[in-house]
Amino acid sequence: MPRRPVVLAPRAEADLDRIASWIADQGTPLTALDYVTRLRSFITSLDQFPERGVDYSRYRPGLRIIAFERRVVIAVVVRAKRVDVQRVFSGGQHWQRVLRLPED
Repeated sequence: MPRRPVVLAPRAEADLDRIASWIADQGTPLTALDYVTRLRSFITSLDQFPERGVDYSRYRPGLRIIAFERRVVIAVVVRAKRVDVQRVFSGGQHWQRVLRLPED
């Protein structure tokens, strides 16, 4: 399976910045840096096997929802030649409502 480039939407970048700021405010900047580094590494790994997670393509073509360390939900759209990271939600956010998906 060929690798696909992973592209973060501006909103996903803003989500990562918000997560880092919140962790730094609650703990330390070093903890925030470590966590977001792990999260970015995971996101980058979506270049291989991006079809992991839960398939929501019945609501939006190519949409997949992927969990990270049980606290983060990543919304991606898998395309033929790339993986678009749409949003990164931290624990407690109503990601289904934001993405206009039916809530389970």
